[in-house]
Amino acid sequence: MPLPGLVLTGFGALLVLLWALSSRIVLMGSRKVRILAQVLEEEVQTEQPPARTSALTVVVTACNEADQIENTVRSLLRQRHPRLEIIVVDDRSSDGTGDLVSKMETEASEGVRLRLIRNKTLPDDWTGKCHACHLGATHSTSEWILFTDGDVRFTDDDLLVRVVNHAEQNGLDHVAVIPDLRPMPPVQAALVAVFGQMFMLAARAHEMDLDLRRGGIGVGAFNLVRRRSYDRIGGHQQLKMDLVDDIKLGRLLKESGARQRLFNGLGLIRCPWHRGALNVVRGLEKNFFAGLGFSLPLLSLWTGIVLLLNFGPTGVGVFASIYFWGSVNPSLLAAAWLPFVVQVVLVAGAYFVEAPRQGYRALTLTLLHPLSVLLLLAAAWNSALRTLFRGGVQWRGTFYPLSRLREGLVRRGAGFASTPPERERPGA
Repeated sequence: MPLPGLVLTGFGALLVLLWALSSRIVLMGSRKVRILAQVLEEEVQTEQPPARTSALTVVVTACNEADQIENTVRSLLRQRHPRLEIIVVDDRSSDGTGDLVSKMETEASEGVRLRLIRNKTLPDDWTGKCHACHLGATHSTSEWILFTDGDVRFTDDDLLVRVVNHAEQNGLDHVAVIPDLRPMPPVQAALVAVFGQMFMLAARAHEMDLDLRRGGIGVGAFNLVRRRSYDRIGGHQQLKMDLVDDIKLGRLLKESGARQRLFNGLGLIRCPWHRGALNVVRGLEKNFFAGLGFSLPLLSLWTGIVLLLNFGPTGVGVFASIYFWGSVNPSLLAAAWLPFVVQVVLVAGAYFVEAPRQGYRALTLTLLHPLSVLLLLAAAWNSALRTLFRGGVQWRGTFYPLSRLREGLVRRGAGFASTPPERERPGA
């Protein structure tokens, strides 16, 4: 085989190897993110319920959620938790969200308390969502706090008591749950799947059970936090100008030494997170660039890596076909295309292993993988360019200048300053 052919084939093989390694890390992380319903069902069969359930406050932050808030609050009112408080923070809504909640305040059953906080103003040095979380937490004295959104629905009436008991019995400080986003059209499902892979890598989910003070993740739909761990990192004070506060809350907790677990809420926690792939792209406009630290060099580097790993083997095959056309035997072209074939097999294998477990169709995700990668990159650049052109971010009716958002970023390692808890750590 001529030297150029060897170089091309070797380069393609290297790209496939790197892709396979990253894919392996994602799969390991996905396996660590267990299906919450299965975990709770196993505990019903093997564990005795505790004599006392710790008090829980659910903080629901809502801004113009009149079309969803009633379903959310009613699903919480049905919870059979003996010491449950629900605090809905109406964050400057103009669509009657607070009025709907106010009408339900008398519907709470025994052991459940529903409170409404109407927030009319926003301090200059806070984002609306963080300030709403902060307000709800300051009005709570419970041992546990669950931060959730005004469009989340809980389908199991025993869910909260079972999750709190699981956290207590396993010595956990933070439980984050990925919501069930179904039903979704095929392209959106493929885009969400690729986004989830990046999510797993960023969270270092593959080492979640090692309880190391690095990585970490949070989920806006379900962030259950032990109160003393939340207070140890200063609550939402550090996060008050960070647009990805839910994720950064989990990172701060993990870096502070809190024991954290991430679960999949398939069938238990439902959230209509945008409808259609293009709406997902628009929905990520606020926080994708923020998640990359508002850094164009980092976004460019990340884009290059994603393109190279996902489309590099294809490029090698195409380039070899053009460069060697008519001057080489078929075996050389076959060797140049071999990395592409291997990558396709690996992509399909990964999806066929994990997709059914996540409630998706493996063949659909495999066929749409290239398109979903490009859509994810489009979402990132749409977020960056719009933020830069506007000079900031428009969110919940408030404009946040880019200079202030950059100053308020919570950097990796910020949680190390917190003193880790001193206690025995049972195996989870």
